[in-house]
Amino acid sequence: MYILIKILQSTVLLLASLTLHIIPWVPSWTIENIVNFTSIGLFIWVGYLFYLIIKKLSEIQKKPNIYKSAIVAALLFTYLGGVAILQIGISIGKSTHIKTYLFENEIFYTYKTLAGAIEVSRKDGVLPIRSVPLKTFTYKKVELVQKGLKIYALVEGRLQGIYTVKTQKP
Repeated sequence: MYILIKILQSTVLLLASLTLHIIPWVPSWTIENIVNFTSIGLFIWVGYLFYLIIKKLSEIQKKPNIYKSAIVAALLFTYLGGVAILQIGISIGKSTHIKTYLFENEIFYTYKTLAGAIEVSRKDGVLPIRSVPLKTFTYKKVELVQKGLKIYALVEGRLQGIYTVKTQKP
């Protein structure tokens, strides 16, 4: 039971680390560093939990067998490595920040996705270190402009409405 609990704790910590890399944070070096250091700390904690599992397995064996402990260690750290590779893939797949806009105390960001599209996001009001995607454009250049109480995206000479400041709705 002890080993199962430690494996479940490790899985929860790895999922927490993975979730930190899925959330679209606002473009900030401080937030990015906090997320990365937290992720590293979670991986170190999981490594320690795996050490406790291996130690407990070697203690409960009637006849010490180094091969069983080595196989269990290899399987556990392969699991850890697989999650790390998945997390790196998710981090690489994130969008690249292009420009920040400020309209009527609302902050908007434009990102370039891996597919080459431009994504427009708004700083979240509830969790201000997160950005909420509003619209994605398949064009190469998108500029945000404000006319009255509406925010428009200027795309190839045309205006496309993306957000109303008064109602705070896309």
